[in-house]
Amino acid sequence: MKFAHIADAHLGAFSKNLELRDLNFRAFEMAIDKSIEENVDFILIAGDLFHNPIPDMEIVRRTVEVLRRARDAGIRIYSIYGSHDFSAGSTALLDVLHSTGLFEKVVNYEVQDGKLRLIPVEDVSGVSIVGISGLSSAREVEYFEHLDFEYLEDIPNPKIFAFHTTISELKPSYIPDKYAVPKSLLPRGFDYYAGGHLHEKIVSSLNGSPLIYPGALFGATYNDLDILKERGFFIVEDFKPRFVKIEVCKFFKKILKVDGLDAKDVERRLLDMSQQDYSGMVVILKVKGELLSGTTSDIDFHVIRENFRKTAIDILLNTYALSTRERRKIEIIGESREDIENEALKKISKYGFSVTRRIFDILRERQPEDMTKDDFNTKLMGEIMNVIKDIGEEKKEVKRERREAKITLFDFGGV
Repeated sequence: MKFAHIADAHLGAFSKNLELRDLNFRAFEMAIDKSIEENVDFILIAGDLFHNPIPDMEIVRRTVEVLRRARDAGIRIYSIYGSHDFSAGSTALLDVLHSTGLFEKVVNYEVQDGKLRLIPVEDVSGVSIVGISGLSSAREVEYFEHLDFEYLEDIPNPKIFAFHTTISELKPSYIPDKYAVPKSLLPRGFDYYAGGHLHEKIVSSLNGSPLIYPGALFGATYNDLDILKERGFFIVEDFKPRFVKIEVCKFFKKILKVDGLDAKDVERRLLDMSQQDYSGMVVILKVKGELLSGTTSDIDFHVIRENFRKTAIDILLNTYALSTRERRKIEIIGESREDIENEALKKISKYGFSVTRRIFDILRERQPEDMTKDDFNTKLMGEIMNVIKDIGEEKKEVKRERREAKITLFDFGGV
């Protein structure tokens, strides 16, 4: 018995950057093609096939084409929901694809005597697959606490337990997931534990059986692109996992420390770096330190980014840790907190008070408890992009009015 364990493809991620979006999709395509080449019996997708419950239809079309290649090769496909795959109160794309017979959802359950009984799906190879989908917030822990462990452990071997959640003992330190599930809440006696949700490759065990997170195939966020060291999935033969690396591009990562330099020195260094050849690479550059003189606004980051993009696939330029010794004091007088905020925004805004105020209000929104961090960040970015779009439309309107005014003056002069 041989199967592919894939998770966290996040197809449709990087929707604002088409090159990164296509690289992400290419990684998924390579994983499926490798599974076909390896002649696996089935493919198990442990959640987050898509980045959104209702993804872009072009991404859906391409996904169906790739999965159809596997089905035409006689490979069966099973999937569970990830935290990005469904939205409460709406039909997710996974449901639609399941109804077409392209793959089978492993999310069957019933409630008996207050216990959640997960019903297995039996593959023709003889292995039983049990799945519990990913949720958000504390509900996930509650679901695991109410599993009918006696029923699960009585399912005959061989059997696989698929899940999409954070296991607290395996959680990377940078993930602040306070609702992680302890290993003790996983059912015993399974031959393989197929994890999803954590984007790093993690190899562990439970009572001698492999407990595996394959990690992301490419990454769903810019933070993933920076942090992840390996990308790929697992081929599992007779429950012995083997990692298959997926590489669709190279990553050039560098931290530039600029303590003691002035702003123009930093600009020259970055411009020199931007002139090199980064063909086929995603550049991730962090600029850290305190400027001796000048301010960050003295550095033309726009030109630097455009220079990198002449050869690189993309440039992720992080300047959050870049500061300056120079300080500009602003005297603000106001009777209320709102008055003080408005006066401060008027004095520091480069794009007009109303624009800065709108973006400031968006960024101060609090994350709803029933929304994941990634979904919340996507929501905020969407709202900010709408503000920027409005600015563009307003500028176009101003230009149009100026053109009309010129035409009117010309006509009047002609008369």
